[in-house]
Amino acid sequence: MKQKQIATIAAATNAAELILGGITQVGAGIILPHNPQADINTDLVNQIMACGNHEQGKQVKASLRNALLTVLKEVQGQIRATRDVSKLNWGNEYSELFTALGFQGSLQVPEGIEELKRMLQAIIAHLTANPSQEVGTLVTAARAQTLLTALLAAQQALVSQEGEIEGLIVIRDEKFETLKKRIGGVYQELRMQLAPMDPRWLKFGMNMPGADETPDLVTGLKVTLIGPTAAATKWEASARAAYYRVYIRVLGVDAEYRAIGSPADLDFTIENLPAGASIDVVVAAVNNGGEGARSEAIRIVTH
Repeated sequence: MKQKQIATIAAATNAAELILGGITQVGAGIILPHNPQADINTDLVNQIMACGNHEQGKQVKASLRNALLTVLKEVQGQIRATRDVSKLNWGNEYSELFTALGFQGSLQVPEGIEELKRMLQAIIAHLTANPSQEVGTLVTAARAQTLLTALLAAQQALVSQEGEIEGLIVIRDEKFETLKKRIGGVYQELRMQLAPMDPRWLKFGMNMPGADETPDLVTGLKVTLIGPTAAATKWEASARAAYYRVYIRVLGVDAEYRAIGSPADLDFTIENLPAGASIDVVVAAVNNGGEGARSEAIRIVTH
């Protein structure tokens, strides 16, 4: 049987933990000179730390994004206040006079960062040249400059963090590849020490190389009541099946499915079912490689 593919970080973490558990269980019976326990543990810890750093980096990015949004709202408020004060002198409708504040074609306050920066710069220049148009501490060139500085800083902080995250992803992926390579090395060393059907493979969380591939999904399941508390089941043959396992789950009674038979044929009679019950039936194919996926459940109701 082929070994499980390590396609994700979670799979690599799980595989490494199972290998470490296997080393502890088997003890001195297995020697891994090129992939000792300490190195496996180090690679596992490095991957876990790299993943943690990446997650932490994403949290920082989210915080910086929220901070930028807060500044943007303050900037829009500043532009809106400056516009409304200017309306007292220039009128409520758009005119060329408002271009001095950065408005173009309308008096609508934009949402884009670059547009907002451009308008703040226009407001700073206009109020600096026309200090008599400043009002209180809100509509001033100094206030607009403070917000422009804050906006630039918040934007740069977010851009820098995005670059930091890209680096953290590279490190995370490198640690993943290192751990995946380590797991492959362990497999190669175990092949030199364990027979294909040695059950100790399972202690390392690996498949026995000499075992068959698990059977295909069972299909075509049919369940028919043949009495008040009995049912006949039949299904289609599953590739690589040595025998089958029939499960039932009585709704309201069984939390999980329980096996009730292991026939070699493609049919099975279920007897002594509880009366007046709703019962789900599934079937799985089995061989020396293990149990395949269970069939789709068929529900019956006894009398």
